[in-house]
Amino acid sequence: MDTTQHFIDTVAITALLNNYILSIDSHNNEQFADNFTDDGVYDSPWGVAEGRAAIVNNIAYWHSSGITKGKRHFMGASRITSLGDTEAQAESNYWIAEAETAPGIVATGYYLDTLKKVNGTWKIAHRKQVVDPSFKMNAE
Repeated sequence: MDTTQHFIDTVAITALLNNYILSIDSHNNEQFADNFTDDGVYDSPWGVAEGRAAIVNNIAYWHSSGITKGKRHFMGASRITSLGDTEAQAESNYWIAEAETAPGIVATGYYLDTLKKVNGTWKIAHRKQVVDPSFKMNAE
């Protein structure tokens, strides 16, 4: 891969990772699912969603259950650990802040991603979410 294409792909992947975080807080479930390939897998501590319909249902459930109410999601540092023409690996940190009541950090953790270029656009093919041990499942 030439240097220019490497730079373009790195910027596109970074934009994808940021868009994922922003789409959680927008409460737009379709936009959230757009970050994934059609057969994408989202593996979180609360279960595995495989495919677009399952991913939409998963985020819709989180929003309707109130777990995301009053929360703001942030992406921390990210690193693309391997980048090919149509596939890449990435890791990134995240944190979730309480934005409605008293300010504070609710949870921190990281993502491990396999990304694929589909029709010229980078998408998440598989996302493994890990929550740091300080998070208490009943805290939200």
